[in-house]
Amino acid sequence: MPPRPLTEDDLPRAVALSATVGWNQTAEDWRVFLRQGQVQALDDGHPECLAATAAVLPFGRDVAWISMVLVRPDRRRAGLATAMMRWAVKALSGTRCIALDATPEGREVYRRLGFADAFGFARWRLGDPLDAPPGAAHPLREDDWPAVLRADADGFGAPRAALLRDFARRLPAAAWVAADGFCVGRDGHRLPQIGPVVTESPATAAALIGAAQRAIGGPALLDLADAQEVLAAALEAKGAQRLRRFTRMTLGEAPPGRAQALVAMAGAEFG
Repeated sequence: MPPRPLTEDDLPRAVALSATVGWNQTAEDWRVFLRQGQVQALDDGHPECLAATAAVLPFGRDVAWISMVLVRPDRRRAGLATAMMRWAVKALSGTRCIALDATPEGREVYRRLGFADAFGFARWRLGDPLDAPPGAAHPLREDDWPAVLRADADGFGAPRAALLRDFARRLPAAAWVAADGFCVGRDGHRLPQIGPVVTESPATAAALIGAAQRAIGGPALLDLADAQEVLAAALEAKGAQRLRRFTRMTLGEAPPGRAQALVAMAGAEFG
């Protein structure tokens, strides 16, 4: 029963797998990997849920992400996650920087494979919207895209235009632009998620997140960098809850870009 490429027909059971292990991915999230990367699936014939998956998502020639290393609970402790990780690393052979976002449990597995810590972040369930002065941000317009993509490539360290445009198409309410930053977001299986948020100004970050929250009109998730302590305090004052922690890890060269501009991530599966 060797792994095989994921297909469109597998998507219902892939979504069932991510939901079973508590994640937020929709079929559209899985399609990102089908269109822009590669996904391997281990199919043991279960009628509702794949046994295991792993995905790789290149961003340009020098940076790539490993994502969706998932194992169905009844198939854990059989070496499947390590085997899927080895496939992913081999598939990205020659990439200067291979990155992933690890849970505390996965971090130890990835360290044994040579990955090193870069920085931490946490997933938050947002409360009431952050305060922001009127006019501090405006909804993303088509003519904003060139500046948005330059800012993102500078902060993240690699181009990901297709990903950001896909997010903005799926959840336009979360796409906002300010003079010195932007945010987008996407729908989710459980809740919508805001991110990435890219700016070096805490005030701008608060304005962007607050605008997206009000436009969404309900609860949302945010993967906030640990370095954003002032913003974390503001979120807590509005009733936000920290749900789980992640560590960004890399194999090969140090992560590119400018971490100080990455206020919130696109999600653990997208960088």
